Amino acid sequence: MNSIFAKPRSQDLCRLGTICTLVACLAVPVKAANAPIPNFAPDPITSWYPDREDGDNYLPPESGPGPVVSPPDYPYRPNAPGDDAAGNPTYRIADLTNPILQPWAIEQMRITNEAIRAGEIPFTARQRCYPPGPAWHVFRRVAPPMVFFVQLPEKVLIHWRGDNLTRHVYLDVPHSANPKPTWHGESVGHYEGNTLVVDTVAFLDHPLSFVDNYRTPHSDQLHMIERFQMIDADTIDVGIYFEDSGAYTTSWRARQILSRSERGPIEETICADGNPDYFNLYSVPIPQADRPDF
Repeated sequence: MNSIFAKPRSQDLCRLGTICTLVACLAVPVKAANAPIPNFAPDPITSWYPDREDGDNYLPPESGPGPVVSPPDYPYRPNAPGDDAAGNPTYRIADLTNPILQPWAIEQMRITNEAIRAGEIPFTARQRCYPPGPAWHVFRRVAPPMVFFVQLPEKVLIHWRGDNLTRHVYLDVPHSANPKPTWHGESVGHYEGNTLVVDTVAFLDHPLSFVDNYRTPHSDQLHMIERFQMIDADTIDVGIYFEDSGAYTTSWRARQILSRSERGPIEETICADGNPDYFNLYSVPIPQADRPDF
């Protein structure tokens, strides 16, 4: 069983040296045949983010199986604003009594839990400049995570501001016959009234790809469905459905609430291109390019 504290093979490290650049102007959304579609991009500066302190956690569904959370005896406490030592911040460990987890996932997460309780620093994708994989909605940096939408007739781009990471959602088409696995999978979608429905498969089965910030693993059988519902001009309710017979005992659901922000426009940001870990804090190193891009 791979430990998340183990050093990954060099060929597994993602290459983040090439930065994806989006068009400067956000396209005006097209309309469906019978109903107006939600306008997630009314202007070039509108972005969306979870407007709450625990925005890097999923919200539970109204009923039924839900996401992994912290155990009662070890609650997660983030750094206090402006003072990293205030409030005794903690790293996340997972409540392994959640019935969605298969035995192998419980064992993998138990090893991580014990290491954190013993003082180890766990893997977090943002700190190592890894992509979020399926954990797009809870991927966080120092500032609140913000996403921009670019709505085109043939696809929707969902752009995460932190590292210029972009998902491509192809509209009104089926999945490829044999999609190549990638960090963010292959996404196809369609509009249902005020809701964008996104269906994603073919996630990369990588030991450092997780569905949340509790390092909940997944397999190459992961199937994720998201419903971006426009509640009002300032709120998007995102319902997320997870199904993975290779990692979970049952399908489960989670939610995220996105609030409108005007912290735009999209800016180029680089995580740590070619930057080594000078402080030697992490057993999982920051990915580094073996040659310059130009």
